[in-house]
Amino acid sequence: MGSSEHAASGSGADWRVTVADSVSEIPPDIWQKLAPSDDPIYGYALFQAMERNRLGPDSYRYLVLRQGERVRAVLPTCVFRSLALEDILGTQGRQALRPLRRIMRRPLRIKMLLCGNLLGEGRVLRDGDELHETARHLLVDGVRQLSASTGTRWTVFKDFSQAELEWLDPALGRAGYFRAPGLPDAWLGLRAESFDEFISSLSRNGRSTARRNLAKFSGHQETAIEVRERFDDLVPAMMPLYEAVLDRAETRLDVWTPEFMAMLSTDPRIPAKLVACWYQDRLVGFLICLFREKGGAAIRIGMDYDCSRDLRLYQVTYYRGIEEAIRMGVARLNLSQTAYEAKRKMGCDLVSLEHAVTHRNRVCRAILRCVLPMAVNRSGDQA
Repeated sequence: MGSSEHAASGSGADWRVTVADSVSEIPPDIWQKLAPSDDPIYGYALFQAMERNRLGPDSYRYLVLRQGERVRAVLPTCVFRSLALEDILGTQGRQALRPLRRIMRRPLRIKMLLCGNLLGEGRVLRDGDELHETARHLLVDGVRQLSASTGTRWTVFKDFSQAELEWLDPALGRAGYFRAPGLPDAWLGLRAESFDEFISSLSRNGRSTARRNLAKFSGHQETAIEVRERFDDLVPAMMPLYEAVLDRAETRLDVWTPEFMAMLSTDPRIPAKLVACWYQDRLVGFLICLFREKGGAAIRIGMDYDCSRDLRLYQVTYYRGIEEAIRMGVARLNLSQTAYEAKRKMGCDLVSLEHAVTHRNRVCRAILRCVLPMAVNRSGDQA
């Protein structure tokens, strides 16, 4: 593990934080014990794949909290040394910062330490809630020292649940963090035993919308849809569809590579499946889903916008992903952020997420405390 170490004593036991330079420095069995068993975006092999393919960050670091020799918690982080601020605030956030951009006369780039997970909800992987308050302060102080050692000015706990931030609140408040609203996740509870039963359980508007969209897709000749466990052969055709969606994305923290997509398919430890939509023997849409025990997550979509509206590609790919989740016995499926109206019609509930933010400069921190929540709120209103 990395040589950085911070220590304290509390509640009769010694606590210390070390920094690992790779998830591979943490034994897999320890990671699996701490990570939620039903959240596939915290798979050990998935973090290894993200590290190898550098999806945007310059490096990854993991704060490892120990009580004596026992690992009690792990906080994943990653380092951005030149991140375009426009890439993280969304369309309305960019508009809010336009006056500052005119003054600066150059792209606004920041050095940022991001705590959490690039692909979704952030969390501290921990062994229960019985951690002494000393440990929480030590963990947040470890984040501060990691930020100083990596030269980052901003630190963001990205997309954490309210409960998770409340658990950290005493330490975050003392360290000068403030909260800013994040975009909510769209979660779908699955109780149906078949896709037909699921459709029947939707609201009247949701049912009619789903049936109309499915009929629109199947009404075209030469359309097909399938689910694949191996899809590395499709990656060359998937990349242009992925890039088309990325170009329109509100935020661009992670940028996928062909190698990463192929690894999702070929690494047997990563429980990924692909929903593939075809039109006239041409791939026109896809959805990558991860499934683990009773949980699932749709983590990336790609579409050909020239035919997406006519074929209802967005809705149809999600319907097929939902059908596969039902078939696998998944109880909760995360359909992620944005396009909330369409996902409400699919039966989703929105789960609020928040960021905890700080800056090493007190003046910048005071300005950000006023400006950032407003910019992020404007972005969320348009999602």
